[in-house]
Amino acid sequence: MGQLDQFAKDTFALEAASVTHGGVSAIIKKRRPVTLVAPGCYRIGPDWLSTFWIAANELPLIDELVPFLVARTGQSLDAFVRWVKTRRPLPWLLRVLESLPMSAATYEDLSNFTIVKTDDPEVRARRHLILNRFLEVLPEAREELIEEGRAEGRAEGRVEEARKSLRGVLDARGFVLAADDQARIDACDVTDTLERWLKQSVVASSVAEALR
Repeated sequence: MGQLDQFAKDTFALEAASVTHGGVSAIIKKRRPVTLVAPGCYRIGPDWLSTFWIAANELPLIDELVPFLVARTGQSLDAFVRWVKTRRPLPWLLRVLESLPMSAATYEDLSNFTIVKTDDPEVRARRHLILNRFLEVLPEAREELIEEGRAEGRAEGRVEEARKSLRGVLDARGFVLAADDQARIDACDVTDTLERWLKQSVVASSVAEALR
C-alpha cells in the first residue's frame, strides 16, 4: 500500500495508526479483544492500551471520510470512485486516476468524466501544460508517442501511394473516374483494399469491375 499511503499523505496530510482495506484479521481477533465502535471502525486491545483499526472497505461513503476511503480496494474502491467523482475538483480526480488501482471499466468511466473534449482555448492551454509535464516525468511515453506518430505517417504514406498507383493504372487504361469513384478511392484508407483494386484494375473491363 505504499503508493496509496503516499497519495493519502500528500493529499490529505493523513496520519492514522492502522488503516487497511479489509476488516480485522482472524489472528488479531484471537489474540486481542476487538470492539466495533462504528461502521468500519474497530478498537483493538484493552481500553488502557488500544489501537484504532479502520477498515476502509466497510466505511460509509461520507465526505468527511474521504481521506480513509482512498485506501479501499476491489469493488469497494470502484464504488467509491463513482461516488466521489462529482464531489472533488479536477486536479484531485486526476491524482485518483494516477494513484488508485481501480478496475479498467471504472478507470475508463472516470477518464471520460474528467477529460472531455472542449474548444475552450484556456482549458486546452492548461491541458497542454499538464500533458507536457506528464511527458517530462515519463520520457518513455514521449518516445512511444513519437514512434506511434512515425508508424501512422508510414501507414498514411503507403495508403497514399496505393491510391496514386491505382489512379495511374486506371488512367493508363483509358478509364475515366466519375465523382463517386474518386470519392470512394479517397475514402478508402485500407492498404489491402487499395492494393486489391490495383491488381483488379490491370485486367478489369470497367471501373466498377476494378473497384468491386
